[in-house]
Amino acid sequence: MQFEIITTQAQLHDFVTALDNSPISLDTEFVRTRTFVANLGLLQVSQNKKITLIDPIAINDLSEFWLAVDGKNLILHASSEDLEIIRDHKGDLNFKLFDTQVACAFLNFGASLGYAKMVEILQDVIVDKGESRADWCARPLTANQLNYAAADVLHLQPCLEKLQQQLENKNMTRFFEQECQTIMDLKMKKEDPDNAYKSLNNLFKLDRQGIAVIKALAKWRLHTAKERNLALNFVVKADHLWLLANYRPASIDDLHRLHLSPSEIRIHGQTVLNIINAVEKQDESSYPPFIKRLVDFPAYKKTLKSMRDKITLCAEEHDLPIELIASKRIINEYLSWLWKLDDIQRERADRPKLLTGWRFELIGHQFEH
Repeated sequence: MQFEIITTQAQLHDFVTALDNSPISLDTEFVRTRTFVANLGLLQVSQNKKITLIDPIAINDLSEFWLAVDGKNLILHASSEDLEIIRDHKGDLNFKLFDTQVACAFLNFGASLGYAKMVEILQDVIVDKGESRADWCARPLTANQLNYAAADVLHLQPCLEKLQQQLENKNMTRFFEQECQTIMDLKMKKEDPDNAYKSLNNLFKLDRQGIAVIKALAKWRLHTAKERNLALNFVVKADHLWLLANYRPASIDDLHRLHLSPSEIRIHGQTVLNIINAVEKQDESSYPPFIKRLVDFPAYKKTLKSMRDKITLCAEEHDLPIELIASKRIINEYLSWLWKLDDIQRERADRPKLLTGWRFELIGHQFEH
């Protein structure tokens, strides 16, 4: 397999200048173990059957490339993490996405078909995935790594061309393109730090003051993680946030009794105690309401079954994976919007995924209240 490796700013400039308006196949290799933002280790690009590997370790300014993909058609597979990297480097997602994994889902090849399996099905080629766990930020990269990386973009466009024809035959092109745009829109949605606590477990076990504490701690943890570029759990583990909110320690000795890690106590112990103390001094009327689980609503099990039955019939009728139309998470998002918000809150909140776009057209209109 032939490919070019770009390691200098001058080479990157020449490469970008030569790009045309043809679709660009794109993939990234990265490392994200301890950091909040993934460390980009390699950028793989293919256009007009020419594969180029860009080394972001050797080239510290990729802005010329990111600017060059503005408005282009980009082909990716399982794009979620790649889009986060592009957004963090580029600042936006100003291009048209064609995610081949999403296309495979609309053709009922599986809700989350892997790249190697897609290539095997569509191209009758076996792709070696042996380097998937390599350290892509270490240098030098081995010949095996480079060949593996190049193969990740080699088949994207020919696969997409076959998928697009099948989508057209199935009358799913419009739905596929809507879903790709939805994926990008969600990646660009601003995260509200005040809601960082809502993804944590066992919130329903906390009293209102405990919820106020975990809300304040989760907001602080997110800010600290971004500021220091640390993975959230390398600031304070999620389970430890719950312990802090439930027991509300008042001293460093209390933190040791809760079995927080020595580094958590040494680096953040006093800050954590200060946050808890500040929340405890607030008027309790300012505390968030109790968290009620969907499973605690009397109608949940019956409603969930009824919705799943309708969604299953819809999936069978249109030959689509049930998970693509409405996974349990999508159903729960809808029920939370419907049951946990009052009329004014629902009006202000984003509509749940089930009541937007192609999902609403296909099945969601049956659940509109």
